[in-house]
This record gives sequence, structure tokens and C-alpha cells, in this order.
Amino acid sequence: MNNGQLLTVPGSTAKVLVIDDFIPGAKQLIDYAVNQPSSPASGGLYPGLRTPAPPGYIKYSLQKINQALAQHHQQQQLTAGESYFSMVTTREEDLSPAQCMPHIDRPKPTEYAVVHYLCRPPHGGTSFYQFTPTGQSLIAEHDYDEYLASLASHVADCPPSSHYINGDSKLFKRLLSVDCQFNRAVIYPCALLHSGNIPHPFTPDLNPFSGRFTVTSFFR
Repeated sequence: MNNGQLLTVPGSTAKVLVIDDFIPGAKQLIDYAVNQPSSPASGGLYPGLRTPAPPGYIKYSLQKINQALAQHHQQQQLTAGESYFSMVTTREEDLSPAQCMPHIDRPKPTEYAVVHYLCRPPHGGTSFYQFTPTGQSLIAEHDYDEYLASLASHVADCPPSSHYINGDSKLFKRLLSVDCQFNRAVIYPCALLHSGNIPHPFTPDLNPFSGRFTVTSFFR
């Protein structure tokens, strides 16, 4: 069984789990997404479209990830969550400032996000960052408000470039990057600063068979 590779984010105790060949019949997931009757929707910070993944996907993913965590002697066991087919579609000129910087999903280090790539390497993987003014890479609840205040102060003096971040910037340092590979899953704490490695310039591709198409999950 492929239990993946457990990586440590430099300068942190946070771990990132990478599992290749994550799910059997991964190409069939794209067919399922294309044939769903409901239309994908945009919303929130995600720069694109999302629609729910099938419930069976969640059950399988939880089992696979928990087995891998146990094999790597990690104490966490995930029990519930939600999964979405996700496609990056927002043009660079339409990005908000927040979408041009790394972000966290939730300030909860014991909850996990998963990016499961259903696309190929040219679309870029996922990177994990440090906020250089404070040295933070993991933003938990007790320091979340302080981080937001510091970020707002520094962004006022040094606004982000108007494109997807893909490497070091004036305010963020890339600590770890995981390449995109079809049917690879990247599992990491929701509180880790991260961003997709979206190439610049970016041209949106709305075809799930050729665009930056993933399943994104949030597990507790």
C-alpha cells in the first residue's frame, strides 16, 4: 500500500503528507464532475469554481489518509469533512489582493486540507510559506487576530503583485513546494500558510480535462 511521504515544513513542526496514486480510477472522477446536473459556483476566497464531490469519495479519502497517518506514527485520525471539485478560473487582472497572497483555510492546526490533483504538472503544485515580518507559517486561533493586523499593516505599505503568488515575495518566503502530479494528494494542516503554484502569466482553461482541476477537501 502506498502510504506516501511525510515532509516537515522547514522552520516548523508542521507536517505535509504526499500520497501518489491516491485513488483508483481517478480519471472517472473527471467524467463524474462533467456529468453532474448542478452547475459549479464561485464564492469565498477560492479563485474559481467549485461543486461537491461524491460522498463515496469522502469515505475513501478519510480511510486512505488515516491509514497513511497511522503508518507514519501520526496520532491524528480524521472522521468527517467535505470535498469539492475545484477549478482555478479567475484571471489575474480580476484577483483581489487576498487572492494574490498565501492564505490559511482555517486557524485550526488539528484540521486538515487536501488537494488531490486531477491535472498535469504544468498547472503547478502547492507551496507553503512564511510571513517574513513575524516569521509565522502556522496561524492558530490564539494568534490569528494578531497575524491579520500585522498583515494589513504591511500590505498597506507593500501591496502584493497583481498575479498569483508563485515563490518568494516582499512579505512571504516559500518554505516548501510540492509538485503537481496527476492523482497525487497533498494533505496539510488547515492553519498552514499556502498557495497554489499558479504560473504567471495565467490563462484560464475551463475544460476539466485540460485545466487546473482538483478535488479540495477539508477534514476534521
